[in-house]
Amino acid sequence: MAEQETADSGDNIELSCPCCRTKLVVDRDSGEILFEERPKRSGFTWDQALEARESKQQEAEKMFAQGMDRQRNEDDILEKKFKEALKRADKSDDPPPRIFDLD
Repeated sequence: MAEQETADSGDNIELSCPCCRTKLVVDRDSGEILFEERPKRSGFTWDQALEARESKQQEAEKMFAQGMDRQRNEDDILEKKFKEALKRADKSDDPPPRIFDLD
């Protein structure tokens, strides 16, 4: 929870959150937050953000290309499986199973 840092002489209380270090000014009577000051985060520089975006773009393009190759190969594999099943069905003397016999 927030811990009390200093109390103003007026009706406001200044608090600091221990986890995110946000400074809050709270009205003593209503409990409403009057002011909030969040600490500045040390973020990426412009160059670092640009490099991260480019690497994610390249990774996405690579994954897309792999998916397209897999899809192209999937059609060929399914066609080969179907032809093999037809060959085996032609050679087999057993009649195909009837769906009513499965119950």
